[in-house]
Amino acid sequence: MTMLKKLPEEVLNLWNNWEIRGMVVLSLLLQTILIIFGSRRKTNARIWIRILVWSAYLSADVVATVALGTLARSQGDSSCDSSEKGNNSIQAFWAPFLLLHLGGPDTITAYSIEDNELWLRHLLGFVFQVGVAFYVFSRSWDSGILSFIAIPMFAVGIAKYAERTWVLWSSCSKSLKNSSPRDFWRSFSRTGISKTPPHDHQRGYLLQAYVFSYISKSMMQDLVPGIPSLIRCRELISKNTADDAFKVVEAELGLIYDMLYTKAPLIYSRGGIILRCISSLLSVTAFITFQVKIDKHDYSRTDIAITYLLFAAAVFLEFYAFLCLVLSDWTMIWLISKGGNALKATYSLIRKLPRGERWSRSISQYNLRSSSIEREPPRCLKFLGIDDMMRQMHVNRKDLNGELEDLIFKHLREKAEKIKEDLNVCDKNHRSKIIGQRGDGVLEREGLLRDYKWCTTEVEFSRSILVWHLATEICYRADIKDGSNVSTENETSRCLSEYIMYLLVIRPNMLSKGFGDDEAYQETLRELRDLKGPHDLELRNSE
Repeated sequence: MTMLKKLPEEVLNLWNNWEIRGMVVLSLLLQTILIIFGSRRKTNARIWIRILVWSAYLSADVVATVALGTLARSQGDSSCDSSEKGNNSIQAFWAPFLLLHLGGPDTITAYSIEDNELWLRHLLGFVFQVGVAFYVFSRSWDSGILSFIAIPMFAVGIAKYAERTWVLWSSCSKSLKNSSPRDFWRSFSRTGISKTPPHDHQRGYLLQAYVFSYISKSMMQDLVPGIPSLIRCRELISKNTADDAFKVVEAELGLIYDMLYTKAPLIYSRGGIILRCISSLLSVTAFITFQVKIDKHDYSRTDIAITYLLFAAAVFLEFYAFLCLVLSDWTMIWLISKGGNALKATYSLIRKLPRGERWSRSISQYNLRSSSIEREPPRCLKFLGIDDMMRQMHVNRKDLNGELEDLIFKHLREKAEKIKEDLNVCDKNHRSKIIGQRGDGVLEREGLLRDYKWCTTEVEFSRSILVWHLATEICYRADIKDGSNVSTENETSRCLSEYIMYLLVIRPNMLSKGFGDDEAYQETLRELRDLKGPHDLELRNSE
């Protein structure tokens, strides 16, 4: 405040006049960015999209909260003259819109999966911010029509903010872990997979993806799947080809993304649809009433323009949410499962609409040998977090070819057949062992497990990834050195190895809990950089 008093009077007046307006417009701009780009990162991995969404996501709540606090302070100032009270009343009308912004768009509720664990903090923020908004509203209340128009917008803003808090709670690890097994059976029975017409492949992909998504929810919490889940997985795998299986996984990952990072758990439920219809009706009604009943000459032109922008954004938000609802995979699944000629015709119509690709059909690659050639970055870069960005320089992408798909699906089908023939599958520990194999199955088959337990079952998962990655690289380089042609299986093995390293180093949050171990990676990287022997240097520097 002392620094502001030292500014020229013109600058100080400009700041006083535009402090609230600027923050409200900035909050609206951040919401627009989240609405447009929030869902783009689902299918687009470009760095500029991630940075833009990350910046907007972190800034949006802060700006809206500060704007509410500034509104509360301005309403508490009793020294305003009569000419300023009119502006204060319409600025107080912006409070419910800021609650709407704090509720966030449907396309993004959490940027990372850890954000869902902070639902209790959001609940406390919800109670506090609603209290501040009511304070602003009560201080500016009069018998004018503007105060009555604010009531439906308050209802919409509170509902949106409550939606976000509920969705964060429903997507946290505790809620996912406590999901009832009946949810899986309900999902399987409602889809009617066995009744799917054989020629309608897209329909079959969506139904299978829907069932698989419920199984994956428990797997993501490191829970051992039950026998019914394993049986359904084996049946679905046995009915698909490799290409079909990957298309099912594409749809499944989209459904899981929606459950973890968007408002899908609510808006695709019966209660959520009813709430969305009520919110849309209230927003449109308030907008029309404001347009017809309010005398625009009683308020500043700038404030009227900002209010129109806020209304337009609110209506657009509801319309955009409606489009996303209609064109989503969740709607397609609902239309399929309910049946009926009218719904089938609607499903066929929506299917003909143009849709973007679910993913780029390429996978990221990260090679530990390549990154070890570089010198260790200075500590100042590590402190600033820039070293994490430097790791991206060693990431490249490779198209997912048919050989790689066939290799992955072949191993999945073999494991499914083993589960079918295994009489010990009823034992939970045995099921956990089958699912959690990380190289020990191959070594056991070759009779080498006793000598190599140190790199499989006796170390953390992250360290076994590092060991097997280096072993794959050594074998691959040995084939090249011998002058022999590298087999397709060796190429695909290396591709998979570099993809798993990419997950471990760049995207550890995509692995199951506790699997991302940056310390193990850094220790291995230091050891590779310290190699001195001729054979060691040959491994590190070979191209």
